[in-house]
Amino acid sequence: MGSLRFILALAVLLSHAGSTYVLIGGRLAVHLFYVISGFLISYILIEKKAYSKISNFYINRYLRLYPIYFVVAILTLLAITLGSFGVIEKYPYFEFTKNAPFSANLLLIFSNITLFFQDLVMFLSVVNNHLVFSADISKSEINMWQALLLPQAWTLSLELNFYLITPFFLSKRKILISLFLLSLALRIYLYSIGLEKNEYWSNRFFPTELCFFLLGSLSHQIILPIYYKILSKKYLDKYAYLATYALILIVIIFWDIPIQQEVKTILLFCLFPMLLPLAFLFQSKRGWDRIIGELSYPLYICHILVIYIIEIIFYKLDIESKILKINAAVIFSICFSIILNIYINNPIELLRNRYKKIL
Repeated sequence: MGSLRFILALAVLLSHAGSTYVLIGGRLAVHLFYVISGFLISYILIEKKAYSKISNFYINRYLRLYPIYFVVAILTLLAITLGSFGVIEKYPYFEFTKNAPFSANLLLIFSNITLFFQDLVMFLSVVNNHLVFSADISKSEINMWQALLLPQAWTLSLELNFYLITPFFLSKRKILISLFLLSLALRIYLYSIGLEKNEYWSNRFFPTELCFFLLGSLSHQIILPIYYKILSKKYLDKYAYLATYALILIVIIFWDIPIQQEVKTILLFCLFPMLLPLAFLFQSKRGWDRIIGELSYPLYICHILVIYIIEIIFYKLDIESKILKINAAVIFSICFSIILNIYINNPIELLRNRYKKIL
């Protein structure tokens, strides 16, 4: 599962760097991240029993997400301040703050600092200098999302929403299944009326994104026990090995599979939760896979900052090679993620582990 998460983060990076149809693509990668997250959170809350209070769970998960986000956000603010003297196409932050109404600036300051409500920003527009909810933000006088320091962090905001509600019903199977079906039905309805074609409604609307998170939870609670029951310990590791590499192969060659896109996507989300428990077992017995997986989150958080800096450097050096830019983005993002993991994530993990021991 660790290697799989790393490849999914790499798919998002490549998508933002300009390689749209490489690996599984950014949009599907994010949805698969939600499935994985649902599996892991269900495992933590149902099997680990490490949190005597829900508040302890919230604190622990926030410590997992926030420190690396905060560091990269500060570095991004520094970069766009310096970059304002050069190329600023990717981060028109200061132009936005000059023209936005007070309510918009207040929301964005709060969201950039805390991570909360970044998904909500995708559904707000500035009309007649007022901040309003809008089904089509293309009509906004100012693009709100352009003032997010880390534009990709809206997914973290959705994750926080998942964390806020799921502890109350993850152990209640009927409620879990009912909410999954309701979320899925709403997603199908939006697709039927054409709203699914709008990126914000199809990819960033919490009620419809919830089905992916809950799909992962159901994978943990239903599929994993079946494997324990029908597969002997002798063959369990073998199947875990095969399932993990099968998922990695699918993620790598997804766009080259000769099946209609809609059908292929449906099959993906049927197969992925079926094999995910085995990928989890694969990681649990292979430390190297876990170590690779630890780079997925810092890679996801830092890559847009790296792309921005590379674009400035290439602009100054008058280098126009797209392939060279993409390769540089991949290499330096991975290097940066290793640094973040060593100096930010590892110390925080020690703190989180100590915190869990005293609960």
